[in-house]
Amino acid sequence: MSIATLVAIFIVWFMPKRLTLQEMYSTWLLMVFLTRIADQLLDLVLHFYDQLGPGIQWQAVVIQTIFPGAAGIIILNFMPKNRLMFFVYLIGCMIFSVVFEWITIKVGYLTYNSWSLWYSAGVYIIGIIFLRCHLSFLRRNNKSVLNNNPRT
Repeated sequence: MSIATLVAIFIVWFMPKRLTLQEMYSTWLLMVFLTRIADQLLDLVLHFYDQLGPGIQWQAVVIQTIFPGAAGIIILNFMPKNRLMFFVYLIGCMIFSVVFEWITIKVGYLTYNSWSLWYSAGVYIIGIIFLRCHLSFLRRNNKSVLNNNPRT
C-alpha cells in the first residue's frame, strides 16, 4: 500500500489536470473523511475486516489519509461526461478497485473477517457515482458564485 500510495501521488502530480485546485482539494478532504469514517465503522466497530492487524494500526491511518484522496482525484480527473462512457468507466474502475483490493488481501494488508469482495464491488460503484455527483455539485455551485446568484 505504501508503494500504491506513492504511485497515486505521482499520478496526481503529473497527470494533465481537468479539475480545478478547489475541486481537487474538496475531493481530497471528502475522500479522506469518508474513508476514515467507513473504516472506523467497518473495521474497528463491526470488525468486518482488519487492516494490518486488529485495532488501530497507525501505518494504515497514514495510508488512509493519503491514498483515498489521491485515488478520488484520479478517478474524477479522467471521468467522462457522456453517460454511456461513464457507465463503461464506472465498471472499469470498479473492476480495477476490486482487483486492487484482492491484491491487498494477498499481500496481507487487508484481512477479511465477515466481509466479501462482492460487498466492496457495491461500495465502489456507489462511491464512484457519489464522486460524479460531488463534482457536479461543486461545478454547479461554482457557476452560481461566479454569477453572483447563490441559488441557481
